[in-house]
Amino acid sequence: MTRVDRTQRATRLGQVQLYVGSSLDIDDVRRYRDLFGGVTLQGHAGLRIAERLRRDGDLRGVDLDPAVYLDQRVSNQLTFDFDLEPFDWIRAQRDLGLAVVRSAGRRIRVGRVEDLRHELAVSYASDVRVVLVLDDGWMGSRHIDALEQQLMAADRDVSLIFAACFDPLDSANKMAGLRRVLRWSRSSGRMVELLRTDPAGIVAATEGTRLAAIGIGTSTRHYGLPLPAQQRPDYVRRQHSPLVFLPSLLHWQRGAVLAALVPWGGAGITNCECTACESAGQDLTRFGRVYGSIPREVTEAIREHDVLALAAVVRSLVGSPDAAAALKQRCSEAVRLGRSVAASFKVRLDPPPAWQTAWA
Repeated sequence: MTRVDRTQRATRLGQVQLYVGSSLDIDDVRRYRDLFGGVTLQGHAGLRIAERLRRDGDLRGVDLDPAVYLDQRVSNQLTFDFDLEPFDWIRAQRDLGLAVVRSAGRRIRVGRVEDLRHELAVSYASDVRVVLVLDDGWMGSRHIDALEQQLMAADRDVSLIFAACFDPLDSANKMAGLRRVLRWSRSSGRMVELLRTDPAGIVAATEGTRLAAIGIGTSTRHYGLPLPAQQRPDYVRRQHSPLVFLPSLLHWQRGAVLAALVPWGGAGITNCECTACESAGQDLTRFGRVYGSIPREVTEAIREHDVLALAAVVRSLVGSPDAAAALKQRCSEAVRLGRSVAASFKVRLDPPPAWQTAWA
């Protein structure tokens, strides 16, 4: 490949911002917006924050996921008063003057093509991005053809949210399905966004998605479905150890894993240069000391680190002349490093996510 070819194929990073849960206050929202250049607010709590920002003349870099996801007949109801008329999310966003207006959306179970077709066919009085809350099986090889066909037939801009018990993009097949949707977006000129996603959104941002809104907590990285009964005890046990984002691995590890790395000084994967870690004067193994009931101050410290570390990853790619190549290199290094540490020190690291191995 010639130098000209490489230049022509170089990619810039689409907008990657933070998906903000309902528990944060307006000061957090402002700070996180400044770090990422934008935030996606969630539900009624997010709408109230957006209204306050508008009153302050400070609504830049803000959009909204209505985050209702229930059956169409009740999906617009305010949960605290079922006697009210259905809430008009389109009008609320338009009245705010948001640059992006999204439908309320609802969860579409895998294989229910008629439900998908109906959601894509709803008519709106203004330009609206249709929110599709898709069970993760839509991305697999069995259903991706039907999904692509409906997207092509509808020819609309869409915002995708994936529903799953755990990681909705947990296989190479599902990553391939996501890439098919992104190829449709590029060929059709239609916009695809990923909301409430994990760092797989960064890959999507190098392949044509206009926006990826990444959550920090597990509840803001996908739409969680009920756990099967047999998986609940193990899930509850894991909650006794906090999740921490490791920039070296580009994904999260449990505090118990960090604790196991203490005898080897973190094995070269627990270093972090974010301002929170610099202020603490310690690496990420400090979060390995926590087990059981996790104190609120520890949860807040981890969230602060996670936000700062993820923002640093995004900024490094924004500044790269070829974001796709830079991300591919980082993924390859992260996968190699994680596997090397696991093999050398016999520590049971959580394996690299499918989005990372598919891109490495």
